[in-house]
Amino acid sequence: MTTDPSTHDPATLYRRAGYRATGLWTDDTLAGLVPGAAARHPDRELFLFEGRRVSYGEFDRWTRAVAADLVTRGVRRGDRVLVQLPNCLEALVLQVAAFRAGAVDVPVVPIYRQHEMRQILADARPAVVCSVAAMGDRAPAEEIDTLLDELGQRPLVRYVVGGERPGWDAVPEAADTDVALPEPGTPDEPALLLYTSGTTSAPKGALLSARAVFAHMVNFKDILGAGEDTVTLAATPLSHLGGFVAAVVFPAFLGGRSVIMPGWRPDEAMQVIEDEKVTLMMGATVFLADMVARYETAPPGEHRLGIYAAAGAAVAPELIDRASAVGLQVARAYGMTETAGVCAAASSRDPLERRRAWDGRLLRGMEIQVVDDERNLVPPGTVGQFRIRGPQMLTGYTDPALTAEQIDADGWFYPGDAGRVDADGWVQMVGRTKDIVNRGGEKFSTMDIEMAIASHPGVARVAVTAVAEERLGEAVGAWVVLDDATRAGGAEPLVEHLHTRGLAKQKIPTQWHVVAEIPATASGKIQKHRLAALDDIESWDTAPTRTNERSSA
Repeated sequence: MTTDPSTHDPATLYRRAGYRATGLWTDDTLAGLVPGAAARHPDRELFLFEGRRVSYGEFDRWTRAVAADLVTRGVRRGDRVLVQLPNCLEALVLQVAAFRAGAVDVPVVPIYRQHEMRQILADARPAVVCSVAAMGDRAPAEEIDTLLDELGQRPLVRYVVGGERPGWDAVPEAADTDVALPEPGTPDEPALLLYTSGTTSAPKGALLSARAVFAHMVNFKDILGAGEDTVTLAATPLSHLGGFVAAVVFPAFLGGRSVIMPGWRPDEAMQVIEDEKVTLMMGATVFLADMVARYETAPPGEHRLGIYAAAGAAVAPELIDRASAVGLQVARAYGMTETAGVCAAASSRDPLERRRAWDGRLLRGMEIQVVDDERNLVPPGTVGQFRIRGPQMLTGYTDPALTAEQIDADGWFYPGDAGRVDADGWVQMVGRTKDIVNRGGEKFSTMDIEMAIASHPGVARVAVTAVAEERLGEAVGAWVVLDDATRAGGAEPLVEHLHTRGLAKQKIPTQWHVVAEIPATASGKIQKHRLAALDDIESWDTAPTRTNERSSA
């Protein structure tokens, strides 16, 4: 099932004609992206990784050699190539080689272990698996072997990186080959199978076409004003849509280059940004907060990052103010795997007042409507449930029942997000439709409370959830990472800060859990289902007495 229910539906046909006429839908394929760029400028640098500079031509030859090996060993058009690797060159090579072999790329973040991988392997049924021999105290390739035996799966190819394992082969090196590669799939066919972050449930398999990915790149280029001179920093997992796009797909689309880090190390990132004249970075709030804190105390350098496209987690307006004060322009954005990236984004040229409070404007061709619980439209500026449609949308999920549940007959996708869209097309997410606190019948979004707590200068990280409360059913619980001075002050200054900001008394947390770190996915999304299992460094109960509660409830 696709997001557009019928190719014969007049409304669908008109929408698609509009996508083509405006250049959002093209006949380009992901298989042709790197070869085409390499043909235009073979000697230009594509990326830098741990001191190794790789040109477009070198990367083209390497990915062609691996694609040829896949084809020779029986991989056919539409087969799935599962890549679960830490940040290394092979993570990029294998994904691009999958496109060139006519296969579907299935990147999987390396933090997933047996629990998640069992579900993913059962769903994807890959013809090719690629993993690493060792990672810390783990042996991921061995873990995959065990799961494949359990599931009765026999992939055609198993590639291992960083060591050896019986039955697994090393990834081929760059080499000239005369093996004929298949014709690329059509732009409408699935090119990527992406498993969503699973912050609250099992990972879902979302299928994306080349058309959706290219539409996103066209829009992203326009809103950011990016071009051949853009230098992108990629520090998130390469076996994930965000990291893969930042490292190779978007730079190759632009004819630009990227600098790739093995992982997020903020002090090293500051030096890399200056040395390599990085102009753009994309990622979650945690990376932005680390950078701003360092820019605030560092002496002025010759070069600082120009634009940070922030998505994946809530961004406190105060953090954007601080970033602007040190010369870093933050472009807030809203999107997800199912929209091939962001579907609303601000430009660094937009007024700070807008960028600090809203998650960007609708990108060209994208539609977000806000509806009530009965899916009736609400007036602009009113909070309700989002539904999304446009040229960047997923083809569907691997589970037809899930596709039918989240995509309606008119092609609207319901992501489960709540927010508002104003009359000028500015989007503001206020939370998940299920991520609310129901306090005695009063319902409010946890994101609103998180933003207020995050505005305190001593709060490094925060997550808010509903917690059980005997009389009201639910109350507000906060998990926070604090600096030493704030922690020493206890809960009272934090509560006073929220009162000063004018937060409703009902939204003030009654439980505070000081923790060492907030659990998050590889892309920076907070995993709230893991909060209750954390070991508290310290806990504070700020629940009012029954007498006071009755007067303020």
